[in-house]
Amino acid sequence: MMADITWLTDPARAGRGAYQAGGRATAVWIARAFADLHLRVIRQPVGGGVENVIGILEGGPDAVLVSAHYDHLGEKGGVVYPGADDNASGVAVLLAMARAHAAAGPAARTILFVAFGAEEEGLIGSAHYMAEPAWPLDHTVAVINFDMVGRRFFELGADRPAAVGVVGLEANPAAAAALGKAAQRVGLTLVPAPARLLEVFGYAYRTDDWWFRRRGIPAFHFSTGFHVDYHRPSDTPDKIVPAQLSRIAQAADGLLDHFAEKPGRGGK
Repeated sequence: MMADITWLTDPARAGRGAYQAGGRATAVWIARAFADLHLRVIRQPVGGGVENVIGILEGGPDAVLVSAHYDHLGEKGGVVYPGADDNASGVAVLLAMARAHAAAGPAARTILFVAFGAEEEGLIGSAHYMAEPAWPLDHTVAVINFDMVGRRFFELGADRPAAVGVVGLEANPAAAAALGKAAQRVGLTLVPAPARLLEVFGYAYRTDDWWFRRRGIPAFHFSTGFHVDYHRPSDTPDKIVPAQLSRIAQAADGLLDHFAEKPGRGGK
């Protein structure tokens, strides 16, 4: 995962701006990574040269969607914003889970690994997906989204080294139990945040999973929260906590197994 973050934050990508060359190059790279895993790849044009990149591990008629946005602020006024945590960390977890499940083979349900574009521009990529879904929304049973998952939890307040915030667990006790069991195995503390609470504080509309939750699809959002480097040039790879990435990826994998109904991997 750290190797992926290093690639994503390389100065050659110039911050992966949605409508910049670095963002376009990143979409190509993710598509190649999915193809190398023998996933069915869809490069969905969003507009202005932006794409959503989708890797599909075919299973049954129902699907689980795993997502992270790959764009960041790019280069502005000659300053590059690397976006190591926001959201190279989420992409790294997404790719790690894609590799693990591609190696394990199909599940009872299809798994879609989706790298959204233009999140930083107003959730544009995910909005486009809702209008033109790669899998019928009526057959999408859950969404698992990652955005900023590479730092100590809530560094501006609690500053806990092995914890992660998760939105949406209150609506699905069975999913919460599956995730809780997986988190316990890897020593990760879950900090549940009700989706309604995020709405009250105005944060519900800032991540791609919001569109799905609005549609009534169960959505679970993972984040370690804000820090002093948020949307600054100082959001660099040296501040990522590799053990945190590993814990979150392994715990979230238990949630994915639950929804994908993967035999022998904790599914139903």
